[in-house]
Amino acid sequence: MKLNTRITEMLGIDLPIIGAPMFLVSYPDLVVAVSEAGGIGCFPSLNYRSPEQLKDGLQEIRSKTKKPIGVNLILHKAHNPNWSKQLEVVLDAKVELLITSLGSPRTVVSEAKSVGAKVFCDVTTLKHANIVAKAGADALIAVAQGAGGHAGNTSPFSLFPYLKKEVNLPLVAAGAISGGAQMAAALSLGADAVYVGTRLIATPEAMASEAYKQMIIESGPEEIVYTEKISGIPANWLKKSVEKAGDLSHSGQSQNLDQEYKRWRDIWSAGHGVAQIEGLVPAKEIILGMAKEYSDILNRLPR
Repeated sequence: MKLNTRITEMLGIDLPIIGAPMFLVSYPDLVVAVSEAGGIGCFPSLNYRSPEQLKDGLQEIRSKTKKPIGVNLILHKAHNPNWSKQLEVVLDAKVELLITSLGSPRTVVSEAKSVGAKVFCDVTTLKHANIVAKAGADALIAVAQGAGGHAGNTSPFSLFPYLKKEVNLPLVAAGAISGGAQMAAALSLGADAVYVGTRLIATPEAMASEAYKQMIIESGPEEIVYTEKISGIPANWLKKSVEKAGDLSHSGQSQNLDQEYKRWRDIWSAGHGVAQIEGLVPAKEIILGMAKEYSDILNRLPR
């Protein structure tokens, strides 16, 4: 199956589905599975502690798939002081898609053009979108309310068409997209592709603990907590994992959390898309199932 959009043509992929790069979750097996299914698998550079380890990770992925892949770079020096060295490794590997977060992508855009890579940028507001558009980004990743990890606070029903109208760039929709129905809704609102994160954690390929996967399967959207007190930036977390670590009721970042508990490792992130996750499913089956469900929905719509 092939679904043509501006994003699929830009990246040379069959399906407008991007496997979100998830810290401590997205590793070669998951990246390869998504790309081989027709989408594009991605991982964060911070999953590897050194440029040398990042290079080894990329070589492992390239040995298993020749399909396009993506790497996320955090550009804020406080969060990722080695991002420029990571960029060199990613460019040398001729990665097709670079995803930037928490910083200006201007340098990344300039360097990416030399190897023909595309640069997509996470945004949560029109202000952010205009900044990255001026920096030369190839597309926006609109991170709406309900997305796992760092997320905005604007409804996807508002954010996607709003940014599409105001910024002349292709748009990737992020936020609680767990199936073909959400994909159809996002594309109908003007998106050119969708970002799938939480749904891919509950897969055999994801490098997440069995307890993490099971908590996602058992949780509903009311068990997601949105707070800046864990990472310093507003994000969505599994409430049960937060409660195990301590109390967030007082002001101040993580002041009442047990210091033995580490965010991402022990305090687990997930989005509102947990509502549609009922079991462990292989990543390829999820990607192909989304495409089929999307196609079936279109065929049922009145013409």
